[in-house]
This record gives sequence, C-alpha cells and structure tokens, in this order.
Amino acid sequence: MLLQLKEGPKYGYEMLKVLREQFKGVWEPKTGTIYPALRSLEARGFVETEVRNGKEFYRLTEDGDTLLRRIGERLEADLRFADRYYEFVTRWMPKPIKDKIAEMLRTMADDDVWPPIFIKRFLDETMDRATKLEVLESIRKLLRLRLSVVDEMIENLEGEEN
Repeated sequence: MLLQLKEGPKYGYEMLKVLREQFKGVWEPKTGTIYPALRSLEARGFVETEVRNGKEFYRLTEDGDTLLRRIGERLEADLRFADRYYEFVTRWMPKPIKDKIAEMLRTMADDDVWPPIFIKRFLDETMDRATKLEVLESIRKLLRLRLSVVDEMIENLEGEEN
C-alpha cells in the first residue's frame, strides 16, 4: 500500500482495486484487511488521511517514504542472503528434492515467471533512462555469465554421449 502511495494520494477503495488486480488468483484482499492496515500505518505515522469531497485520501508521509527506502535496502540484503542460502542448501539437497525443484523451474520458465519478467515490471516509466540502462547492462552481464555456465554444462553432457 505504501508503494501505491509513493505515486501520490489515493483513497482506500482505489488501492483495494489495484491490489485485487495485481494479486488476481493469488490473494483476494478484503476491505476488512485493507482499511485496518491503513489505520495502523496512519497510527504509526507512515500515512496521513485527508478528506476530499467526502472521501478519505491517504498520503505517504516523510516517515513512510523513509520506511519504503529502508525496506528496499533490506530487500537487497535479503535477496543476497537468499542467493547464498540457496547455493548452500542445494549443495546438500537430496536428489528427489532437486528433481522437484527442476520441474518447478521448468514450469516457471514455461509460464514466463522468472526474473526478466519481474525486471520488466520493476524498470517501468518511473525510473530514469540512465538507471534502467545501468541495471539492464548489469543483468545482461550476469545472464551472459550464467549462460556460459549452462553452455559449458550442456557441452560436457553432450561430450559424455560420445
């Protein structure tokens, strides 16, 4: 909800509709969840309410903006940790579990649910061109590196057949 308010003031039902659309099929947000959450954010000083034409509009406060920035920093650290964690876990993972994960990865790739899709959504019109280019060039470098590992693994496997 704070992310929606980063774009500017919104009224509760407007935010609810966006959440329902974004999480369609995964989560069904209800007014009994959203409005208490907004009140809690307001009580904690992260949003403010103003009444316009009889509707309560919520606006992100400076503290709310700071919280979003900190969450972003924390997310980056969490993603780095998760990457290292999965590297460690997969090293010791039993084969049946690895097989199940491989199937999940194939399904995700077939459904176009993988980082480039997330990246496309993340690098939207709110980001400046230079930042987009920098991020995309870093991703391209990483993907090329990972692709070279995949190519090498394929070559090794194909070489074993001969």
